[in-house]
Amino acid sequence: MTPNPTWHIDPGVLDGYVAGTLGRAPAASVEAHLMSCVSCRATMAPLVAPERLERNLAAITERVDQPRRNPIERILERLGVPEHISRVLVVTPSERGAWFAGIVFSLLVVAAAEIFNGSERTLFAFLVVAPLLPLAGVTAAITFRHDPLRELVVAVPMPGFKLFLMRALSVLSPTIAVATGASLLVPRQGWEPVLWLLPSFGLIATTLALGSWLPLRAVASTLGAVWVLAATITVRGASSANLIESYAAFRPAGQVTLLVVSLMAGMVVVLRRDSFDFVDVGRTS
Repeated sequence: MTPNPTWHIDPGVLDGYVAGTLGRAPAASVEAHLMSCVSCRATMAPLVAPERLERNLAAITERVDQPRRNPIERILERLGVPEHISRVLVVTPSERGAWFAGIVFSLLVVAAAEIFNGSERTLFAFLVVAPLLPLAGVTAAITFRHDPLRELVVAVPMPGFKLFLMRALSVLSPTIAVATGASLLVPRQGWEPVLWLLPSFGLIATTLALGSWLPLRAVASTLGAVWVLAATITVRGASSANLIESYAAFRPAGQVTLLVVSLMAGMVVVLRRDSFDFVDVGRTS
């Protein structure tokens, strides 16, 4: 039922509202009244030029139907990414900036410490921490409880597995780029600074595989804790010069094992890809 106010706006006030001379509070009061008063809307209609109404409607329609694209979206489209995919990629969790800034800060601290100290212990800490950063980014990208646009993202008309992979890639790529850059800053010879890559892929692939059955955040937290705990226990009692060699994950056999684990977990994820179509937005958080 349409509300029937017991009072109406003075014509002089309506003139001031149309002319834009009212203050914020009176203008807000007028707008609230107009929403429920047919008579006052009819009184005000002749006061507004039709051209102005058409311009306002066109501006609103353009803003709603064609919102302004951010720089990342424009770059993706120039690279040939379809518009609907680029829009999904940029609508990532609101905390992306915070954790990405944390990633950059953490890696810069480790790299700076290594540059000025050059210790084996610092390099070992970098190799242990670095795999956790892409894992955290991927987990944040494909869990929706704290995403303000979760309903919109989940409702996107595409398979859930494809959506998860796209969102994961959108944060995994810059995270790996930053961590790789930090590796290059470490003044070491040989291949040691990139030993974190296979552990990173192994943790991510295993998390996604187990996440097709279990809550994803819980799996990621558990695997991350196991990774750090195993590193801590394994190198206990080892000399600072032999920390990296003491952790099996950084030796050649351990790297091959992590590669096999990554491939096997990836196969599980592909085989169970349909399970991602039915993941509840709250279950994965």
